[in-house]
Amino acid sequence: MSTYPPSTSFVNILVFVKPNPAKPSGFDVSTSPAIPVITEADTVINYQIFDSAGYDIIFTGADVTPTDNAQLTSPSVSLSGKLLTISDANTKPLMLSVNLKFQIRGKSDSKFEHDPQISNNPPN
Repeated sequence: MSTYPPSTSFVNILVFVKPNPAKPSGFDVSTSPAIPVITEADTVINYQIFDSAGYDIIFTGADVTPTDNAQLTSPSVSLSGKLLTISDANTKPLMLSVNLKFQIRGKSDSKFEHDPQISNNPPN
């Protein structure tokens, strides 16, 4: 009988973008889960624009703080712009802020941001 190593852990985070004229950006952004708790080493984290109220919202990138964290890779945005992927080493317990960057496709003057957190809780 063969024993295989554990497969890579994936955490999928749904991103909801709703119009809100009262906000300077014009949009409210929320994520589910709001603060994912990462419990496995080498976890792949996917942010997916799930509901954008009919607007063609895309990711344009992300920044992470603390910047010198030795935990997260540079983000990768899919060709469609609807998926942003980061790999998390998850080797030390800490909170990371991910500043997600968005815009309406084709409208460079429509940029806005949202800054959810990731909680690293490495395995023992």
